[in-house]
Amino acid sequence: MSAYLASNDVLNALSTYFHESNKRGDLRSSYELAVYEHIKTDHEHLTDTKAADLAQNIVNLDYKLTYPGNKTHTVAALVFDQLLKENVNSLKALYPNDSDMWLNGYKFKPSQQVITWVLGRDIKGLASLASMAKGLIYQSCEHKEFRSSVAYFLLSDIKNSLLSDLVNYSLSKESDQQPWASWLEPVSDIKTICLT
Repeated sequence: MSAYLASNDVLNALSTYFHESNKRGDLRSSYELAVYEHIKTDHEHLTDTKAADLAQNIVNLDYKLTYPGNKTHTVAALVFDQLLKENVNSLKALYPNDSDMWLNGYKFKPSQQVITWVLGRDIKGLASLASMAKGLIYQSCEHKEFRSSVAYFLLSDIKNSLLSDLVNYSLSKESDQQPWASWLEPVSDIKTICLT
C-alpha cells in the first residue's frame, strides 16, 4: 500500500465544506462532537459527561488559540489542522524514515470554489468533494489510530452532509421522491431471459 500527502487545496476544500454545511446549525458544536467521539472511542472508561466536558475544554482552548489567526473561519482552520495531522500520521506510519514526504507549508484558506458549489447547489461540485473525502480517507488510513481520530469523525460528518445535500438537491422534498426505508421496486414489463 502507498500513501502521499493530500494537496493543500483538497484540505482547504473539505474544511471549507465543513464550515459551509455546518454553519446552519452550531458550527462549533459539530466540531466538538467529533472531538467527543474521538475521546469516547479512545477512553471508553470515561463517562459521557466527563468525555463531553473534556471535549468542550479541548475545543475551547483550540478555538482560543486559533481565533487570532483566523477570525472568520476559526472552526474550518481547526478542521484543516486535524485532517492534515492524520494525513501526515499516515505517512509517518508508512514511511518513518522519509520525513520529506510529510514536510509542508500548508495553511488554511477558505475555498471560494467550494462556497460557489454550496451556494449554487452544484451536484458535480458536491460529488467532487465526496471524491476528495474518499481520497483523503485512503491517504490517511495507514496508521492504527486513524479510525478513532478526530479527523475520521470529521470526515464521517462531511460524508454524511454531502450525502444529505446530494439527496436534497437532486430529489424533490415530496415523500415519494425521497425514498427512505420504504422504497418499492417499480413494476417492469421487461422479462429476463437466460441464454446458456
